[in-house]
Amino acid sequence: MKNNNARKIYFKIILYLLILIITVIVAFPFLWMILSSFKELSEFYNVPPTFLPEKFNLDNYRELFSRGQFGVYYLNSILVTSIQVVTSILIDLAAGYGFAKYQFKYRNGLFLMVLSSTMIPWVATIIPLYILVSNLKMVDTYWGLILVGMADATFIFLARNFMTSIPTPLLEAARIDGAGELTIFRKIVIPSVKPLIAVIGIQKMISSWNAFQWPLLVVNSDKYRTLPIAIAKLSSQYEDAYDLKMAAAVVAIVPVLVIYILFQKYFTEGISLSGIK
Repeated sequence: MKNNNARKIYFKIILYLLILIITVIVAFPFLWMILSSFKELSEFYNVPPTFLPEKFNLDNYRELFSRGQFGVYYLNSILVTSIQVVTSILIDLAAGYGFAKYQFKYRNGLFLMVLSSTMIPWVATIIPLYILVSNLKMVDTYWGLILVGMADATFIFLARNFMTSIPTPLLEAARIDGAGELTIFRKIVIPSVKPLIAVIGIQKMISSWNAFQWPLLVVNSDKYRTLPIAIAKLSSQYEDAYDLKMAAAVVAIVPVLVIYILFQKYFTEGISLSGIK
C-alpha cells in the first residue's frame, strides 16, 4: 500500500515537473519579447545577451506611435479584423445551417465543392484573387483588404457538422408556431452554437490580425496598410530597429490575448465538441 502511494507521489512530481518545463519553454519567448520592449537598442548587441533590461523605460512605445503612421496602421488592423470576424461568423453559420438543415437541389455537390476548396493552398489562390479584386476596382481600398476574408470554407464545414446535432423537430415546431426562418436562426440556432461562434471568432481574428501576404500585395498607400506591414517597415536597408519591433509586437499581441482570455471557455468547449461531432 505504501509503495503504491509513493509511486503516485513520484508520478505526480514528475508530471508537475514536465508541465513546469513545458510552460517555461512556451512562455519564455513571450517574456523575452515583453522585457526586450523596455530595452535600448544597444542592449540587443550585448554578448552574452541579457534577459532583463538595464533600465526599464517606455521610450520605445512613445517613439513607436510618434514616428510614421503606426497609429493609422493599428486602426486599420482593428477595422479590417472586426469586419472580417463579424461577416465570417454570419456567413459561415448561415451557410453551415443551410447545408445541415435544408434540402435543395445539388446540396451535396455544392458542399463537396466547398469542402474541396479547403485542399487548395492559399498561395495558389493569390493571383486569381488579385485579378478579381483588380477587376472590381478594389486594389488599394479597405474592401480589397476585407473581401477575401469575409468567409472561410473550413468554418462552413465545421458549422455544418456542428449544426447537424440541432434537433430538426425543434425547428419544425418553431415554424408551426409561426416563426420565420430569420427568427429561428437568430433565436434558436445562434444560441445553440455559442462555442462554435467563439472558435470561428478567435481563429478568424488571429488569422486576419496577422495577415501579411495579402495586405502587402493589395495595398500600395500608407492610408490602408495594416499592423504586420507596419512592423515589417521598422526594418530598413541600414537599420534594424529591434527595440521598436519588440514594442510593436507587444502592442500587436494585446488585442488577441485579451479576446482569447475573455472567450477561452467557449473556445475550448467548441474545439472539444466539434471533435466529438
